[in-house]
Amino acid sequence: MKAFSGAFMALFGLVYVMLMTNLMLAVTCAPVWILAVFVPLNLSWLWVAVTAILLAPALAGTYEVFKGYSVDKSYSAIRPFFRAWWRSWRRVGLPGLAFQGFFFVVCVDFYTLGLWGYAMVALPVTVVLLVVGVATALVSWVGLLERPDLPRRAVIKAAVYLAIRKFGWTVISLLVVAALAMVTYERPAIGLGLLIGPALYVVWGNSRRTLSSILPDDHQVTDEDSPVGPRLHRGVH
Repeated sequence: MKAFSGAFMALFGLVYVMLMTNLMLAVTCAPVWILAVFVPLNLSWLWVAVTAILLAPALAGTYEVFKGYSVDKSYSAIRPFFRAWWRSWRRVGLPGLAFQGFFFVVCVDFYTLGLWGYAMVALPVTVVLLVVGVATALVSWVGLLERPDLPRRAVIKAAVYLAIRKFGWTVISLLVVAALAMVTYERPAIGLGLLIGPALYVVWGNSRRTLSSILPDDHQVTDEDSPVGPRLHRGVH
């Protein structure tokens, strides 16, 4: 009976953490979601590109909640989220703007080359740049938050190298993000209300595995706590 009660409380805590994370992400990034989901992208893309900076501190808050749940075994969500959200602007704001500018330039260059008739030539390079950029951004956010003692440039350089070197984790994260984006675009209520928290939890866990060589030992997530499970970890690592 005690074991059942403990399992029930653990499941209830996980559901609570995920639902509250979904809610706080939806609230803090509302300007991005509203136009990106309900207005065609050919009309709203510029607004989305400008407001995407809101995702940077929101991810910081989300990852702080996940770390508290997985590492510290805490079910607290609201206070850790907004504490990290407020404190992280200085740490992740500038990298967020840099990644934002990078994606903007790559997309505009591809659009321009398409107008000149070189879209098929530029497509492979554009896809590679976007994939590497997204993978680096996902991994960098974890490193920037977990290692505030390191310079931001050093963390991002390590993220580029490790995201490519441990490509198994990177591929899983990219597939999860792509699936989340498609579901959210087609079914906003399901994507933002139910799936964004669990999806980012997988991305967070994969990013920590990718950065395991530079994270403090006491911040490691064990195989049992890995969001994709110990068997897949042993196969990818």
